[in-house]
Amino acid sequence: MAGIGGSHGGSSNKRCNVSDDSHEDYGKYTRYTAEQIEVLEKVFAECPKPTSLHRQQMIRNNPILSNLEPKQIKVWFQNRRRREKQKKEAINLQSVNKKLTTANKLLKEENECLQKEVSQLVYENECIRQQLKNVCTHLKGI
Repeated sequence: MAGIGGSHGGSSNKRCNVSDDSHEDYGKYTRYTAEQIEVLEKVFAECPKPTSLHRQQMIRNNPILSNLEPKQIKVWFQNRRRREKQKKEAINLQSVNKKLTTANKLLKEENECLQKEVSQLVYENECIRQQLKNVCTHLKGI
């Protein structure tokens, strides 16, 4: 989603009954500009896990990132890596799903053939029983 990013933390409510004077901005949502995302994506393509020093250098070298804290950039990269991992997992699951769907179709076809074979064998068995019964009845009459 272009233009959207985020940082996370705990609730924005007071923690442990701390007074409003020492309230921290936990859970504050950061909306990144398209330009910031473009810069962050370029860096991500080169280095998906920048060090603390690298994040500080990014802020110094890119004026567009100057209003962000290193922690916000760290969280952006964490979220971006998570999205990348989820995308790869989704692609993998789609592939597995396709293979399982194909295997399921083949098994259904095989099952249908086997059911027809069982029906044929049941019919043949019934015919043989009937023939055997007729032979036994004929032999009793002799």
